[in-house]
Order: sequence, then C-alpha cells, then structure tokens
Amino acid sequence: MGINLVTFYNSTVTPQDDALVYENALPGSGMIYGGNCTIKNANTIHVTAGHGALCGRKFTIEETDVPVILTSSGTLNGRLYIHMDLSDTENPISLEVERAATLTPVIQQSNVNINDGVYEINLATFTISTSTISNLVYVAPFIKSNEAREVIIAPVEASSFASQSYAVGKHLILNKILYRVTQAISAGQTITPGTNVTESNSVEEQIETNLSSINTINSNKLNQTVIATRQANLTASKAYAIGEQFIYNNILYRATAAIASGGTITIGGNATAADNITSQISNLANRLGTLKAFSFTGTCDSGGSLYIPVGTYGCSIVYSAVTNTANTICSLYLNDYGMWYVRLRKGDGTAWTSGSFTIYALGA
Repeated sequence: MGINLVTFYNSTVTPQDDALVYENALPGSGMIYGGNCTIKNANTIHVTAGHGALCGRKFTIEETDVPVILTSSGTLNGRLYIHMDLSDTENPISLEVERAATLTPVIQQSNVNINDGVYEINLATFTISTSTISNLVYVAPFIKSNEAREVIIAPVEASSFASQSYAVGKHLILNKILYRVTQAISAGQTITPGTNVTESNSVEEQIETNLSSINTINSNKLNQTVIATRQANLTASKAYAIGEQFIYNNILYRATAAIASGGTITIGGNATAADNITSQISNLANRLGTLKAFSFTGTCDSGGSLYIPVGTYGCSIVYSAVTNTANTICSLYLNDYGMWYVRLRKGDGTAWTSGSFTIYALGA
C-alpha cells in the first residue's frame, strides 16, 4: 500500500516517528526542567540534573561536573553547550565546552529528524583566565518559559549571545529593553544594538493599532486628535497616511505625504508640525457650533441684573467670562420659552459700563 498507519495495533513506532510529532507539537527546543549551571571551583562547572528536548528528541542530564581547561596566558570566552548529532549512532548527544576568542554560533540544522542532522543549544557562557573561570551566565532556552514569553511580548535573552535564531522583524528583550531584529540572527550570535537590532516601541504601537475607535462628538470621530503614535527617532515605526499624526521629541506632527513603515521622516518634507491638542479641540468645537461675541451697555434692573439673549430655542450654550466689568457675576439663564440668556449681575445697582463676552452656541 502507498500509506501506512504507524500508531496502530502491533505496529512499530520508531524514535524518529515520535520525534517528528513532538517537534511540531512543542513550541521549540530547550530545557524542560533543571540543567542549571554554576561555577563549582576554579576550573569546574557544576550542572544539575534536568530534562529537555531538541527537535522533539527527549533527553536527560545527570547531575555532573564539567572540567574547563584554563588558558596559558590572557583570557578567552567559553561556552558549555549540548551537542546532538543523529548520525552518530554510538554517542548521539553530549555536553561540550568551547574555548575561543570569538565563540562560534550553535549549529541548528533544519529537518534534523529527516536528515539525521545536528542541533545544539547553549547552556552557559563564561570567561576563562589563567587561574579561574568567571562571569558565568546561564543562557539555556526553556521550552515552557519561552512559550509564555513569546505570547506576552518576546523572548527574554539572558546575555548578548542569542539563545535562538531570529528572523528580521522579530522581537527580543535584552537588559529589560525591547528590541526589533533588523538583520537575521543565528543562535549563539552576538546581539548588537544599532547593528542587528534596534529599540522598538512595538508594544505601544500594537495597542494603538488595535484601538478600534475613539469617542465621537455629534457623529464626528476624534481620530488621532488626542492619541498619536510616539516616534523614538525619525525612522517611521509604522506606516502613516496623509493627515495621520505622530509625536516626536514631544512635538505633534502631521504627515503631509504618505510615509512607509521604516521610511525616513523629514520634518518640513513629508511631515509638518500639527496644531496642538487644545487648538484641535477648539477647531472641532467651532465646526460643531457657532462662535459668537456679544457686547453690552445698559443699567441694572431693580434686582441688580441685566439679561442679554444669546441663543435660540433648543440650543446649548458654553460661554467664557465677561471682560471689562468689575464685580460681575455671570450665569446662564433659560426662560420659560426655551430661550437662553446670560445673566450679568452687580450687587450695587449702579449703571453698567460697556463690556463683552464670548460664547459657543452649539446647535444655534
């Protein structure tokens, strides 16, 4: 037959069969439990017992001490790593130590289970001198831990040596800073901010991108009026359409030409300073209503008040304080017929001097 059912009564299930399933079921390769590394003495690293999986191949580590050869002069970098070679039928997995001025990247071949390939992960990096090993950093990837980190934000790197491979556009956290990968990084390769990674504001960007809408006023949506993407530099962290706004150096700018993600922002070229937030809200209010200025003269009535009609039936009024009048109290007054008045009141009953006030008559 051209097809066979592997997991069936009296069938033989090989390690390769299992590994192909586990490789795709697990979120990656690394430790599952234990395998911690510490310096035991001047030339020995202690490794605790643990469990892990590489490309779906389950392995265990017995508690052990790994000797490290010290240098004859100067210092070298060192790493302790797990090496798996499925073509080696006698000793397919081992703990290895590398000593070098520049450490080589781990080998992580594709289709390992099909081609009997090689796959490695680092457990620890350290410094080697003529008298001791020092600066040990535990860098082992953890399958469950990395799964949770990937869902929330990005993998957390314990040192500048990548614990896994990263494609361009992926994110990682190093020294509590979120970075975006700008050049492909291999596992074990040095992570260099400004060269193969750049600081990213992707979390803020995703939050803003997923805001479906902002409040509406009289069916006019306030889109980007109050909230705008904050740019860390003049390389666009997202695409901007004409009219869309962003903040750079605490200044609000408006795109005057379409800007692609990753494109250069040129102030005065494809972007210009936008009206400030207060002006934008004021402009919106003006569009929704009618700005009216009133002047008045006259004398108080017997109650010490002067009533000035300012609106029509059914309108709502927002007004500013009266100017050029001493000891004046301002209040809005709605008469029995639905007409709005501003009530100007002076307690001494003296004649009014000239004055003025400004209102927004919304719906007038």
